[in-house]
Amino acid sequence: MLKIIDKIKKENVFDDVEAEDKESLFKVLSQKIASTDSNVSADDIYNALIKREEEDTTGLGDFIAIPHGRVKGFGKSEVYVAILKKEVEYSARDNNPVKVVFSIIADDDDPKDYLISLSQLIFLIKQKEIVVKIKDVSNFSDLERILLEAKELEEKYETERQIKYLIELQRADTQIYAFELYESTQTNKHESVLEEYKKYRENLEKKINPDIFDFYEHVKEKYAGRALSKIDNYTCSACHIAIPKMTVNEVRRQNQIITCFNCGRILFTTE
Repeated sequence: MLKIIDKIKKENVFDDVEAEDKESLFKVLSQKIASTDSNVSADDIYNALIKREEEDTTGLGDFIAIPHGRVKGFGKSEVYVAILKKEVEYSARDNNPVKVVFSIIADDDDPKDYLISLSQLIFLIKQKEIVVKIKDVSNFSDLERILLEAKELEEKYETERQIKYLIELQRADTQIYAFELYESTQTNKHESVLEEYKKYRENLEKKINPDIFDFYEHVKEKYAGRALSKIDNYTCSACHIAIPKMTVNEVRRQNQIITCFNCGRILFTTE
């Protein structure tokens, strides 16, 4: 999950920010950030923003900018948002002015969290479904609605990834079982292949949510190795029970892990 979404708090979102140019925008933004629960002065924040901006523009395009910087003694990593009353010229990469500003300020002694937050923020606002809506926000409520949509979208992507990992995991388990079943008659070459499958399985396990993996292992043990079942023509291919159309549609959406109501296996579809 993109933890950066949860870092964007109401008290750190500033509506109707007025500025004539980039410099005055940085000054106003610095003052507003310093007026929150901050341990540093507005000048310190302003200097950090200017220093970073001198390296390269933080205008991403699409009317969005992400000025950011690290300040000694800031003591945390925070995300601030300024929604401008009118657009400001910013030297953005697409030559468009800026309407919404996301700013990350972090402590100079904590580069790791700073870089993670920056990476996640850029990823978030580069999503096509999100970026087209951000420039039209006018207050926190508008932004909150878009962020909730982003969160739902990320959850969907994450569930899709988890299901793909589970499918690959079941394939790996099947291959491992087949090799181990006939281990006594296999050559060293086959043993080498078996080890490769085991390494592949270990890597997959690291990518799967621990709770989902535990559930997979529980179902696999119950059904002698087959924890997943493909939906084939509205039917569970494992127990051959008919799956309601509503359930099939939910599986297609891939918003959550769904099991067969009859056998309990994890359902998936390639449609």
